[in-house]
Amino acid sequence: MADSDLPIDFEPHLYRNRWLAIVRRRVVGVGVTRAQAERTAKQIRPKERPGLYFVDGSGRLTQADSIMLQINPENWFDSQPLLQKTAQILQARHIESYLVGGAVRDLLLGRANIVDLDFAVPGDGLAVARQVADVLHAAYYPLDVERATGRVVVDQPEPPHKIYLDFASFRGRDLTADLLDRDFTINAIALSLTQPPQLIDPANGQADLAAAQLKSVTPLAFQHDPVRAIRAVRQAADFNFAIDPATAAAIRRDAGLLPRVSAERQRDELLKLLNTPTPGRAVDKLNQLNVLPVLLPEVAALAGLEQSLPHHLDVLAHTCQTLEKWAALAAAGWPDVPQKYQAALAGYLETPLAGGLSLQKLMPLAILLHDTGKLAARTEETPGQFRFIGHEKESAQIALAVAHRLRLSSQATDFVEAVVRQHMRPGWLVHQKNVSRRAIFRFFRDTAGKGFEAGVAVALHALADHDATFPPGAGKAERRALVALVWRLLADYFERHDQLVDPPLLLSGRDLIGELGLKEGKLIGQLLHRLKEAQAVGEVTSRAEAIDFIKSDPDFGDYRPGQL
Repeated sequence: MADSDLPIDFEPHLYRNRWLAIVRRRVVGVGVTRAQAERTAKQIRPKERPGLYFVDGSGRLTQADSIMLQINPENWFDSQPLLQKTAQILQARHIESYLVGGAVRDLLLGRANIVDLDFAVPGDGLAVARQVADVLHAAYYPLDVERATGRVVVDQPEPPHKIYLDFASFRGRDLTADLLDRDFTINAIALSLTQPPQLIDPANGQADLAAAQLKSVTPLAFQHDPVRAIRAVRQAADFNFAIDPATAAAIRRDAGLLPRVSAERQRDELLKLLNTPTPGRAVDKLNQLNVLPVLLPEVAALAGLEQSLPHHLDVLAHTCQTLEKWAALAAAGWPDVPQKYQAALAGYLETPLAGGLSLQKLMPLAILLHDTGKLAARTEETPGQFRFIGHEKESAQIALAVAHRLRLSSQATDFVEAVVRQHMRPGWLVHQKNVSRRAIFRFFRDTAGKGFEAGVAVALHALADHDATFPPGAGKAERRALVALVWRLLADYFERHDQLVDPPLLLSGRDLIGELGLKEGKLIGQLLHRLKEAQAVGEVTSRAEAIDFIKSDPDFGDYRPGQL
C-alpha cells in the first residue's frame, strides 16, 4: 500500500500478526482475527466503515480485499458441528486444546469436506482421544504411541462417512514450539478451542496463504524430514501455490537426503502428488528441484530423450503431459465415455486393491512409468527417426522394480505392471479393420490379474496417452477411431462381461478329472483357458459342446495315463 495510506504514527512491530481496522489513517481496532478488529472498530466508530488490513511478521500491511482469508473463525463451529461438539467436550473437561495443521489451513481457504481434524494438547494425546471417543461413542485406537497420538474415528450416515480426529501431545515445550516444528508456514497455524476461538500464527502462515506461496517454517525443515521435499511440491500443486525461492533452494540443497526416509512414506507422498489436479506439472517441478533423480531416477533419465513424429515432446515431457491429460479427463468426468457407462466407470475406478489403494489412485503411477523402457529400447534407424520396439516390456520390468521398491502390495504391483505392459494394446487394436470377439476376449484376458481387471484402465490410459502424443489440433481422425474402440471395449466390459470378457466355465477341473479321466496338472488349466475362449467367441454354448471341445483338443488326444 502507498505511504499516504498508512496509518498516522504507524509502528509495525506493535501489530505483527494482527488484523487492523483503520479509519481516516487511524487504527481503531486490533485483533488476532479479522472479526475482532472489525468488532472493536464498530464500537469506536459505529457510523464509519473501516478498512481492514493484516500485518505480517515483517510489518507489511496487506489489504483484506486482496486476502483469501475471508472466513470468520468464530463462524467455523456453526458449519462444523463435529468440531463444535468436540470443543464442547474438551472445554467441559477443562482440557487445553488447539485445532492445528491442515484443518486450520483448509478452513482458512474455505475448503469443504474436511475429514481430518488434528488437535494438539499439552498433556497425553492418547488419554484425551480416549475421553473424546467415549463421549462420542466412536472408535478409538492409538495412532503413534511414541508421540502420544490417539485417533478417534467418527462414523456418519452422510458423506463423508468417516471423520478422523487425531489428538497429539505438543511436539515441544508449548504450542509455539509445536507449530514452529512443522513443515510449512501455512500448516503452522492453530485455532484455540475457546469462546471466541483465536488464531495463533507464529510463522506468519496467514500472510503466505494470502500471497499464495508455500514457505518452509525453517531453512532446516528438509533436513529434519526429507520427505517434506515431495510434500512441498504436492501441496503447491494441490493449492496452486508458488514455492518460496528460499524454500526451493533448500529443497535442491537437501534433495539427496530423501533415501533416509522409509520407502512407505516416499510412496504415500508420491501417490498423493500424482493425484493432485496438475500431476504432470508437479513431476516436472520435482525434476527442477533435483528430487526426481533421487526418488525415481528411471523417470528422470527420460528428460531430453527425443522421439519421432507424431510425438512432439521428449519422453519425460510426454509423460508429464499424459499425466496432465489423465487428470483433466478425470476431472471432466470422462467426456468421451457414453453417459450410460459413467456410473459404472466411477465404480470401477474406485475398486480397492490390497493395501487400500484404488485403481483411480494407482493409475497415475502406471502412467508415470509407462514409457520408462524407451531409454533401453530406443534405436535410431535413420537420422532423426527413432523406434522403441518392445519398450512396453522394458517399461513393465522397470514398473515392477519401482513398485517393489516403494513397497506396494503384490496386487497393486501386479495392476501397475499390467497397465504398463499392455498400454500399447489399444493402439494396435485400433488399426484392425474389424476387431473380432477373440481379440476383445484376449485383450481383457491379458490385462487381468489376481483380483483385478485392468482392461478398462488400459483403454482410458490410451485416451490420455493419445492426447499427449499429438501437437494441439493434430491427430483428430486418429482420436475419433480410438474413441470408437474405447466405446466398444466399455460396452463389452459393462454390458457383455459374462458373455465375452469372463464367461463362467461350462466345465470345471473336477469335471475333467471325474468325467474325462485327466489327472491333476498343468493340462487341466490349459484346457480350461481354451474352453473359456471358445465360449467367449461363441464356438461353445452348451455343456455337451464343451465336452466335445475338450475331447477334440490335440493335447487331450495325446494324453496318456501316468504322463502328467
